Amino acid sequence: MAEKMTYINPEMLIWAREESCTLIDEVIEKFGSEKVTAWENGTNYPTYKQLKDLGNIYRKPVAVFFFPAPPVMKNIVTSCRTLPKDMGMMFTRNIKRLMDEARIMQINLYELNENKNEKINKIVREEFNCFDIKSTAAKLRKIMNVSLEEQNKLKKYDTAFEFWREKFYQIGIYVFKDAFKDERISGFCLYDKEFPVVYINNSFSFARQIFTLFHEIFHILYKTSGIDIFNDSNGCSYYNEADELIEINCNKFAGEFLVPDVEFDSRIRGKIFNEKIIEQLANTFCVSREVILRKFLDKKVIDKEYYNELRNAYLEDYKRITEINDSKESRGNYYNTQMSYKGERYVRLTYGCYYNNKITIMQLSQYMNMKIPSLKVIAQKKGWGAL
Repeated sequence: MAEKMTYINPEMLIWAREESCTLIDEVIEKFGSEKVTAWENGTNYPTYKQLKDLGNIYRKPVAVFFFPAPPVMKNIVTSCRTLPKDMGMMFTRNIKRLMDEARIMQINLYELNENKNEKINKIVREEFNCFDIKSTAAKLRKIMNVSLEEQNKLKKYDTAFEFWREKFYQIGIYVFKDAFKDERISGFCLYDKEFPVVYINNSFSFARQIFTLFHEIFHILYKTSGIDIFNDSNGCSYYNEADELIEINCNKFAGEFLVPDVEFDSRIRGKIFNEKIIEQLANTFCVSREVILRKFLDKKVIDKEYYNELRNAYLEDYKRITEINDSKESRGNYYNTQMSYKGERYVRLTYGCYYNNKITIMQLSQYMNMKIPSLKVIAQKKGWGAL
């Protein structure tokens, strides 16, 4: 007989079903009325495999079913104030699942950090004028304590991404990754006054991932959740001009932070525009060619027609990289993928709580959303000792 998950609060099963707007008849059709009734009454419990099936139906990670009580959560869609009018079509089951997962990670961070994020004070206590892009970018760079000289020493895009990911952590923002299986969305953030989180679409190039980091941090500075749409110049229509302006400023901020206008002007002075200089500047600042191309457009060095022509070519490159990365993802190393998705800081946080006897091995499994044998492999690979 299959082992029963006897430590599940039946209220979590009801909450997950109702929160996902799944009709109980849909669940009964899959499992049968007797089982579903028993699970939600607490007279019987689903197996781990059945929990995974329920998670797929409810778009929830398995870890959520082990919570002691249903969490109080804001509606994700309404918390993203600047969505385009047709954004509802982009909220596929997988994207909704990832957003649910992001909210679970926020709750995990609260619990693992005993409800306090001291690092977030570095940006919370500051006043940012989000309509003054240059001053906001300069202030954040100072808070992050990263000079342009240090940034320009970053020669590999994957190394640069992890560099910025660590800098985000140092100001209280955890960055997670996943394969979104959706080329329309580069990433999203969920704002929270203690534990804002950023999710990055791992399928895109590292250059695009870096840009998305800074698009999303502007949303956080603006105290709102947000989504980075991959090709937002392709017919996006917003509900009002204020929402559209925020998204425009998110992109402007990312460009200004990564390639400040003053530095850009000094490097192009006296030089003739061509694609080679785009490549050189992109490598210098460790950013995408699209960021540099946009700078040339803003400086009126090129016109909109030529900008669109080159930009579309770059977008096609991104899509090819997406296909390559998705292929690698399917045959990649499971443990390396988990480390990349969750990030070094989150993994160290969860394992640290276990080794300091703050959580049990079962709780570690829930926080990492991994089985215990896999957790042991990671501990062995990191040289952290036996579990």
